Amino acid sequence: MSLALSAASVYAADEVNHSLSSVTIIGNEEQAQQIAGSAHVIDAEELAKFEYTDIQKILAGVPGVSFRNEEGYGLRPNISIRGTRDDRSGKITLMEDGVLIAPAPYSASSAYYFPTAGRINGVEVMKGASAIKNGPYTVGGALNLLSTPIPETFGGKANLEYGSDNMARAYANVGDSKQNYGWLIEGQKHQADGFDSIQNANDDTGFEKDDLMAKFRVNSDRSADVYHQLDLKLQYSTELSDQTYVGLTEADFKKDAHSRYGLTQQDEMDNEHKEITLSHLVEFGSTQVTTTGYFIEFERDWFKVDKIGGDGINNVIDCANTGNCGSNITTQADAIAVLHGDQAAAIKIKHNNRSYESKGIQTRIAHLLSTGDVEHKIEFGARYHEDKEDRVQPTETWQQDANGNLTYASTGTPDTRLTEATAWSTYLSDDIQFGNWVVSPGIRHESYEIKREGSDTNVTEQNVTLLGLGTSYQVNDQVIVFAGMHEGHSPSPNDGASDPEEALNTELGLRYNHQGLYAETTVFYSDYSNLLGQCNASGSAGDCDIGDASNAGEATVQGLEVLMNYDYTINQAISLPIGITYTYTDAQFDTTFQDDGVWGDVKKGDKLPSLSDQQLQLRVGVAHASGFSTDMNVNYYSATCATAECNANEEIDSYTVVDLAGRYQINSQTRVYAAVENVFDSEDVVARAPKNGARAQKPLTALVGVGFNF
Repeated sequence: MSLALSAASVYAADEVNHSLSSVTIIGNEEQAQQIAGSAHVIDAEELAKFEYTDIQKILAGVPGVSFRNEEGYGLRPNISIRGTRDDRSGKITLMEDGVLIAPAPYSASSAYYFPTAGRINGVEVMKGASAIKNGPYTVGGALNLLSTPIPETFGGKANLEYGSDNMARAYANVGDSKQNYGWLIEGQKHQADGFDSIQNANDDTGFEKDDLMAKFRVNSDRSADVYHQLDLKLQYSTELSDQTYVGLTEADFKKDAHSRYGLTQQDEMDNEHKEITLSHLVEFGSTQVTTTGYFIEFERDWFKVDKIGGDGINNVIDCANTGNCGSNITTQADAIAVLHGDQAAAIKIKHNNRSYESKGIQTRIAHLLSTGDVEHKIEFGARYHEDKEDRVQPTETWQQDANGNLTYASTGTPDTRLTEATAWSTYLSDDIQFGNWVVSPGIRHESYEIKREGSDTNVTEQNVTLLGLGTSYQVNDQVIVFAGMHEGHSPSPNDGASDPEEALNTELGLRYNHQGLYAETTVFYSDYSNLLGQCNASGSAGDCDIGDASNAGEATVQGLEVLMNYDYTINQAISLPIGITYTYTDAQFDTTFQDDGVWGDVKKGDKLPSLSDQQLQLRVGVAHASGFSTDMNVNYYSATCATAECNANEEIDSYTVVDLAGRYQINSQTRVYAAVENVFDSEDVVARAPKNGARAQKPLTALVGVGFNF
């Protein structure tokens, strides 16, 4: 059940907040600090500082959250929480307004769709025992994105931006509320030419993304003894991006880190997303019942280079790097010539064409109960869910000549496969407060069936019950200590050969809040009895069928999270907000095994791939009463590897990225702003996909914008 308000956010002290415009799992930052577990909220004010449109940039300040950059724009993020496998964010419970938002959360969890970050009004991250309310992925935690709420009075906002590489973004919303109804219309258009250049071609390497959302609400009188509210949300988005998986050889990366091989000029992602949700709230006395039905469709065709001749692109790059060649391209010189467009070859380009459907109904009952000096905040949730992934994936052959020109030759028979899932899930939790203690037991049950049809049919059925317990103790007005333990579970996409992921997770933390200083530190430990990985072109170590899963046995992930924010006031006119976020993660395999697909050759003690041991963000700002403010983010990521074996040319560099932003509030309605990302124009290897192809981060880019509120 993913539609879950935290215990602290169900009711205010004397007034009920009758609004389902943005359904939260936490509430606000103050409420996050009262939860018996680790939780964080990024609000609209914080989002406005840099006007980031990359969710990975937004999440860099949250401890325990890590990610792997890929194409530089954050179109398809790779997000990990507490060491979960980051590939396509497939191991976290991903939601928008409390509704599962991955294209097919059970049957194909990889997030090839991600909500448009530029329209998001807030972000919630739930970790630890309290995250057991939000499934089905309960090992690391949950990420909930909040859409723009319907305003209480008539108003709206508009942003216009222009920046490097002909980047342009136009965003606007307008809405209103009356006694018994409310509405909101929101739209965004975002595009850029891209920062890479394609050899032997003049094609762009950027994207075009459009997003439109509408919300409507009808409600009874707000003073009614029994209050009813009905909310309808409609969302539609499209994306056309000239993106590829193909990286560069080591030699070519050193020559020009932002070049692309001409044989990738046809690579393109084309997708469309549609969503409709209908939510009903009824509230009476100390009880609140919310029910939401949702229907989501997502279609995408990622047309991208798959093979050269009969050799996978990963093998061709390896051949060009090392001379370790295959049966079709047999020499290092041939591999280099083919990549540069100096030698004829047959280029196999696959339509990774898939359609997804996700639908269900979920309900949550929240009740306040007082028994003497003990207060209970009880929640029960249930969800029925169906999803499916339908693949029709033909491969086209294009002929490259010795001048790098591509000519269409033929189309093969499509590879087809249908995977469907049905799931029931329930949870029950109780936040019990007595004296300075809060004790939060919880139980979750998942019952699901995943069926794959193709050349054969496989069916997986699972019934799993998970327990969690969190507790916190308020030592004094400034200090809270908390601890928790919960059982984690991640479904396995059905391939007939893999088991679900399971782990026992514990955390111990301390919060300090006094005179503008907030600090939190948490140690966490995850004991995996069965680690699970899914085959994707974006992050697998060997050759495997996309979508298949592979078990890795026992593993251990442990670490330290530190967060500190302090608003230092120099005088009545000037304040200096500063902050630090630090995450240390030690993630190791506990077994030795050979896997030709997802994991590769693994030895006990090897580190989990694509996961930096250390992440650090330093935040420094200046705010002046005149309306001027500026902020700087310094982000550091330690080195890691694309695979556990970490062979030559599979290393991912340590790197530091500095971003600057400034804004001036001209009046109560209008502000101007500017931002620069990657101020020092660093060109480190930040990703390898496939594992041997080097890819750099987004180069120095700048934008200017104007925002208007009314």
